[in-house]
Amino acid sequence: MAKKTILFHADDYGANREVSAHILDCYREGALNSLSVLPNGDCLDECMRMLEPYREQVNISIHFNLAEGHCLADPAQVPWLVDERGMFHISFLKVLLLSFGRKRKELKRQIKAEMKAQLARMLPYVDTVRVDSHQHYHMIPVVLAGILESVREARADKNGKPPEITFIRIPAEPLAPYLKHPELYAMYKPINVVKQFVLRILNVMDSRLLKPYRKKSAVFFGILLTGGMSLERVCALLPDFRKVARKRGLPLEVLCHPGGAKRAEDLMDPHNQECADFYTSDKRKMEKDMLMRIGKER
Repeated sequence: MAKKTILFHADDYGANREVSAHILDCYREGALNSLSVLPNGDCLDECMRMLEPYREQVNISIHFNLAEGHCLADPAQVPWLVDERGMFHISFLKVLLLSFGRKRKELKRQIKAEMKAQLARMLPYVDTVRVDSHQHYHMIPVVLAGILESVREARADKNGKPPEITFIRIPAEPLAPYLKHPELYAMYKPINVVKQFVLRILNVMDSRLLKPYRKKSAVFFGILLTGGMSLERVCALLPDFRKVARKRGLPLEVLCHPGGAKRAEDLMDPHNQECADFYTSDKRKMEKDMLMRIGKER
């Protein structure tokens, strides 16, 4: 596959068939050329069959997941991560806080057990490993360490070699492009400002773990506008982000969430209200339309 200088990327492939179909529309008829797959989706096999004709043309990342749906490890082995149904219920903040406490070792053991199960679920579908995560949990050092150790300990071929990590998302979004557009300041939600601040701090905390992979990443675009990547906003900011990427000698990753769903009942965990509200929001259609229109204009 030719190296792409701009990755129009969709998260959450595999959440269900409907979400995945919307994402594939954005590849076939739009600008999308990269996507992340949730390893614990109930219909993963079916969704990967849908993706099969395009696997050589699209980047496929593993969307390591501690935020939504059923765990893949034995629930008895990961009790801190799941509720009585075996569904993930540990927040980003709780993982972060526990990782600084005396129980860090046990937390890491449970996270690593789940990451190993998710990696094993995806290895039949990928030749190399591209790393990102649902809601950016992988930027918490204990989670990133669990993922990296799981990959190192995996056996992907008959020679017993671990799979190669060819990409890691580092969502430490540059501020300069946003500062150049005061007309958009009112669009930035306070929660997204906080997310950007936290992720930039975690990027520094992850320095040792990420050092070998800095050149296997991309300039990231999509935190301050999380959930609201409209055509107008993306087109206003894209040239400035591309300048940053060219200066750093890296591709640009534009994160989108075009995979919407009509019914919460069809999602990985209908009781997860935050995720249900996200998938069923009209903004999913807005982001799909943005990718389709950019694809037609390129």
